[in-house]
Amino acid sequence: MRTGGTARRTVLRSSVLSGAALLASACTSTAAQPGAGPTGSPSSPERLDGAPTLPQGLAESQRTAYRYGAHPRQVADLWLPEGDRRDGVVALVHGGAWQVGTDRSNVDNTVADLVGRGFVVLNCDYRGVDDGGGWTGTFTDVAAALDQAAEAASAQGVDAARTLVLGHSAGGHLAMWAAARRRLPAGAPGADPRVVPVFAGSMSGVLHPTTLAASDPNVVDVFGGTPADVDDRYAVGDPARLVALGMPLFVLHGTADETVPPSQAQEFHDLAVAAGDDVDLQLVEGATHGDPLFPGEPTWGRALDWIVASLG
Repeated sequence: MRTGGTARRTVLRSSVLSGAALLASACTSTAAQPGAGPTGSPSSPERLDGAPTLPQGLAESQRTAYRYGAHPRQVADLWLPEGDRRDGVVALVHGGAWQVGTDRSNVDNTVADLVGRGFVVLNCDYRGVDDGGGWTGTFTDVAAALDQAAEAASAQGVDAARTLVLGHSAGGHLAMWAAARRRLPAGAPGADPRVVPVFAGSMSGVLHPTTLAASDPNVVDVFGGTPADVDDRYAVGDPARLVALGMPLFVLHGTADETVPPSQAQEFHDLAVAAGDDVDLQLVEGATHGDPLFPGEPTWGRALDWIVASLG
């Protein structure tokens, strides 16, 4: 993810983009983020201790926290709609360059929109690089977080057999990787999944980190080295190298994304299709890196249409 401002534009939104945060490495750790609460203020550092935020319009009674480890970030929040709910689970994986500066509150607006439409949502958090994450902690955390859908299935009657996983930015990488876990060899981080998604999607995602590592230090950080140094890690952590995933895939990317190049979407699409996967690739003209995170906007609308068409 290259340093470079996500383009600003005037839109009618209930939330606003915060300024892009720069890593000490001079690389973008997070693109512009939507606000975590009704005022549209960005996620604050005190929220990174694992304490939950409350998505706008939802009640605390709708949330059940499923913890899969002792670290505050090792948690997945299950959100249930009030009244009728749709079958299946939408598992969300937030972005933030795999670093510690962004947590699951980054997708609070998405959670609120989906739950308000009757979807059951599992909002997955995980440890970032230098906070117990990286290789292998970030990967095994996401695997364990997604597997909490199985716990929810037994405890609350959630249909984990119809799980759709969707991520943004670094979360797009992790979501697609999580969908590919059944293809991992025995003993690899995240192998032997309890929950195998039936749909997987990425928004502005890093989908072929092997080819991006040369220009993106964040990729090298999360894998703990370059492909030349630790190619065995990329072989089991790069979703483009794990195709075919064997399920319908959705890849959304803006052509004006200055954080993750749209070529990542095209490369993944081409490799997955060649391997036999069904991939719905949508390159949105003029859309920026953060645009998919804003409910009510056309870019998110494309992802929402896919979710509705997939889960009903």
